[in-house]
Amino acid sequence: MKIEQLDSRRILISLGEQDMTDYALTFDTISLEDPHAGRVLKELMQCACDRTGISLHNKQVLIEAMQYEHGCLLLLTVSEKHRRRMYRIKRDGHCVTFRFDTVDALLHCMQTLCHLRERYPHSAVYRYENVYYLSMSSTLPLTRRCRYLVSEFADGYRLGRLFPAFLQEHAHVVQSDNAIQVIGGASVSAK
Repeated sequence: MKIEQLDSRRILISLGEQDMTDYALTFDTISLEDPHAGRVLKELMQCACDRTGISLHNKQVLIEAMQYEHGCLLLLTVSEKHRRRMYRIKRDGHCVTFRFDTVDALLHCMQTLCHLRERYPHSAVYRYENVYYLSMSSTLPLTRRCRYLVSEFADGYRLGRLFPAFLQEHAHVVQSDNAIQVIGGASVSAK
């Protein structure tokens, strides 16, 4: 076994055929998921760090294994641990956003929903890049009748709360709350 420090962050471990036999490793079994190979890799990392003086404490290690002749090369790259950002999405209900390519399709849909007395107080309409979006959220899933009805007029839909959040941030808000009753009711009474 040969251990070389390439720079301040990288260590190269060369395992010959005899080393592979001594550690009972094959190139195909080298993985941290395999219990035996995982123990051997951790032992090799610790040995390499002791010889080179590179500390692994509170560091992230990338291990790359490359096969050569009858042995294996292990390249260890040590880097600072980066704290991953955690994003939480509230799961307090169901949200569907429908896309309408024309304002006429949107208005017809909202009029029909208003006529059928479909109540979705948490509905909003947005305009983004000349396309209209109707976002509907509720603690219960949309009724089948409502989904089919809106699907007749809409050109597509998305599930979840990420896209409505994107629209709230980047799109023009046409009606922010209770859009079906406000817009649909106004267009029904205008007839």
